[in-house]
Amino acid sequence: MERFHEELSEGRRRLHTADHLLSITYPLVRDNRLLLTAVDNLHVAARNLMASLLHYEEAFKRVPHFRDEHDSMLYWFRSRCTPNYKLGNDYGVVIDELNSLVTEHKASAVEFSRKDSFIICSDTYSIKKVTLAQLKSYAGILKRMLMDVEGVVSRYEGIFGRGQGRAKAR
Repeated sequence: MERFHEELSEGRRRLHTADHLLSITYPLVRDNRLLLTAVDNLHVAARNLMASLLHYEEAFKRVPHFRDEHDSMLYWFRSRCTPNYKLGNDYGVVIDELNSLVTEHKASAVEFSRKDSFIICSDTYSIKKVTLAQLKSYAGILKRMLMDVEGVVSRYEGIFGRGQGRAKAR
């Protein structure tokens, strides 16, 4: 299995987990810490979907070998993949916002729950608010991204020995 297929299936799994947390588990339990778990799953799903498309492009030598870090991957995604496949600019924005939420969560001095949201405070007390509606909108955008990435990756399934278009050995 090619690396981009592995990244795609992991992204699909993480997105499904985050969607389940947001639509089923959180309304039943009403624990705001679940929002942070959903943020982590959405962040990993977005990163895997972006990596899947970039590794696909790398397999066809349309993108040079890139470092496996957020800034490098986001640069190549925005500069090559978004215009080539006419993807929405909101994908890059959501990926960037999820990355900033995860980074601020890891470096946060204070975190607390308030009503139906989770508040993350930095050392300088800049505040980030995480809500269910915000995360559901991110999940919706990532679902569209998943469909777009699946559409791109499945174009040449026969080349990689998968799908209906596979050439038979003689």
